[in-house]
Amino acid sequence: MKIKTKVALMAIAFMGILTAVIAVVGYKLYHDSVMERYVTYAETVLEYAYRASEKYAFGDMIASREMPEGYEEFRSELNEIKDSSRIEYLYAIYFEDIDDVHSLHYAINAKTKEELSTGAPLSEIYSYMGRPCEKGSFEDDTLLTLHQAVRSGMRESGTLDGDSSEYGHMLNGYRVIFDSEDRPVGLICVEIDINRINVGLHHYLRTVALIAAALTALVAFAYIFNTDRYLTGPIEKIAKSSDSFVRKMQSNADPSELDFEAVTVPGKSSGELRLLADNVKSLADGVSTYMTNLQTATAEKERFGTELALATKIQAAMLPHVFPPFPERKEFDIFASMDPAKEVGGDFYDFYLIDDDHLCMLMADVSGKGIPAALFMMVCKIILQSVAMLGGSPAEILTKTNEAICSNNEAQMFVTVWVGILEISTGKLTAANAGHEYPVLKKPDGRFELFKDKHGLVVGAMEGMVYREYELQLEPGSKLFLYTDGVPEANDADNRLFGMERMLAALNADPDAVPEQILKNVRGAVDDFVKDAEQFDDLTMLCMEYRGK
Repeated sequence: MKIKTKVALMAIAFMGILTAVIAVVGYKLYHDSVMERYVTYAETVLEYAYRASEKYAFGDMIASREMPEGYEEFRSELNEIKDSSRIEYLYAIYFEDIDDVHSLHYAINAKTKEELSTGAPLSEIYSYMGRPCEKGSFEDDTLLTLHQAVRSGMRESGTLDGDSSEYGHMLNGYRVIFDSEDRPVGLICVEIDINRINVGLHHYLRTVALIAAALTALVAFAYIFNTDRYLTGPIEKIAKSSDSFVRKMQSNADPSELDFEAVTVPGKSSGELRLLADNVKSLADGVSTYMTNLQTATAEKERFGTELALATKIQAAMLPHVFPPFPERKEFDIFASMDPAKEVGGDFYDFYLIDDDHLCMLMADVSGKGIPAALFMMVCKIILQSVAMLGGSPAEILTKTNEAICSNNEAQMFVTVWVGILEISTGKLTAANAGHEYPVLKKPDGRFELFKDKHGLVVGAMEGMVYREYELQLEPGSKLFLYTDGVPEANDADNRLFGMERMLAALNADPDAVPEQILKNVRGAVDDFVKDAEQFDDLTMLCMEYRGK
């Protein structure tokens, strides 16, 4: 849709809304004002009629159902009040049976001179009104209100307004009449026809609608004319120059050849449109510069991506990745995996034979992530393996590694390490823990359970640390599961942690499976839990089954 069409529709919509608001507000104010005057007028007429009823002790007449001499004088005075007022009905009523809301009777009904001249009865006198009404209708609600007013002996005047099926839109005023013993015996009522309000309201609405239609047409025409001359025309010129610039870009033209033709804006449109034209030209010039820089940045990014991919391959190659690693050894089975959160990670595992009867296993987690952690991880791995191959115990391995790292650790990085040496012939496992996660053990014919060993301080945090070690006896069929904190701390989209309980449940889903399948079971449980949430930390696991001789 063109701008000038949109502007015209917006003008029409705005004027329509404005007209509706004015009409509604005007209707409400006019209606409320008139209704307030009618209520005041009804209460005034009702007050005159009530004073007349007190003057002639009409309450005692109703109580005794008699018509003394004062009755005719009272009726004449009511007739004069109605004749001099703009009301439809003026009458008094009572309930024959105070407990029966439908036992309503007339006590008196005022008539104007005009009504009397047409031969109408003088008035109803103590006669049954006999007006049937549906339950829930306005007449029924009015009847209940009047009945309640008499029963409660209400002293002040009351008003009701609503639509009646027989009489139309009426305003009812009422006041309770009392006898000389101050007992409520009936009501005196006034009814005013307020349908005449609608005539004035309809005239008001028609006038507003006609004026609004004329103003809407005039405003829409003026908007379309000025929009076409001073807005859409200059914009079309800017669009044409922009389209030419884009076509050059799509043709893969050299960035130095991209040129945006300047747009001349009419004097009367020189404000925002001139600013728009200048900004579009500045944007086009900026795009040309950006594309030149993008070519350089893309080449640099490709080079960096190539180097990062190479770093990923180098890190993966540093870890044991051929399984089974020792096919000729039947005494144990081992499997491990490492999935970094980024291209390279800080977690690492390692295992190697120190001699024919000793298998060294490591699980470590470097502080931080990305390339710095990967570099620190490689340094730690080399130092740990070098110390281990010299024949030291797990405690000595950690102690000497800590000394080597702390001697030149300006980056103040650290690493958590669990290291264990398995004596293959006997199943004796000697291990030490430097701030790493608890290992998980499974005895033959048992289930995986957390083994809460004693932790030492992380490697690289403080010089002079001496680590302690402990021993475990593995029987044929025992399994050892090692992991980094990326497994229990994996979180889903709601930031809930995978946790130890879910990890143990995944391990015990098939505790007799081979190590490779056990790692797949845990990784599958983690994936099902986190679903589409982004991996926050490296996931590294190792499982070793001791089979013995």
